[in-house]
Amino acid sequence: MDVELLAVVLGAVLPLYPALFVIYQKIGKYDVVCEEFAVLRDEHERTKENYHGN
Repeated sequence: MDVELLAVVLGAVLPLYPALFVIYQKIGKYDVVCEEFAVLRDEHERTKENYHGN
């Protein structure tokens, strides 16, 4: 009984790990894009202030 239950649980859970890994990678890439966007936004604000003289 225990071996059968373990086989069913592992059969249901193990296929989820590749999907979770892909999601984890995409979240990491999204964080990098957000950081780059923040740098570009700050640079734009500095350039805009220099151009307009504010």
